[in-house]
Amino acid sequence: MIIDETKTTESDIYVSGLNVPLSPYSIITLQIWLTHTWNADLIIRLYGPDGSHITLSNQRGFDFENVFDGTLFTDSAKDSVSTYLFSNNVVASSLRPERPFSNFRGKYPNGKWKLWIKDVYPWEDNGKLNGVIMNIQGFFYFFQK
Repeated sequence: MIIDETKTTESDIYVSGLNVPLSPYSIITLQIWLTHTWNADLIIRLYGPDGSHITLSNQRGFDFENVFDGTLFTDSAKDSVSTYLFSNNVVASSLRPERPFSNFRGKYPNGKWKLWIKDVYPWEDNGKLNGVIMNIQGFFYFFQK
């Protein structure tokens, strides 16, 4: 999927078969392979099936190229996307998003999730979304008598 200043890019992820809301112990991770020539132009969000969203990155990565080409976003990462020291053509391997995935806990995960990417500046730069993997673990509740 091409990313440029003329449109918003969306990638849909469908989840089914999870019949209870996400537990307080649920872990969501999202790995993206995104190349772009000026990463500070990008806003990257994940929308849940109910329309709520978290921001993974809000204009981070400075003027560096290809810093999210394999990045794993996870709440347990040592570094935050908001404070990480990016380098040109060096992938930030594991980052905490701007807003935590834990905001999706207690919500039903079935349905269409959406990775949303917007290039907010009208400069002659571009990029490409080459892949996305979302992982949801611990979606069930434990009941004790």
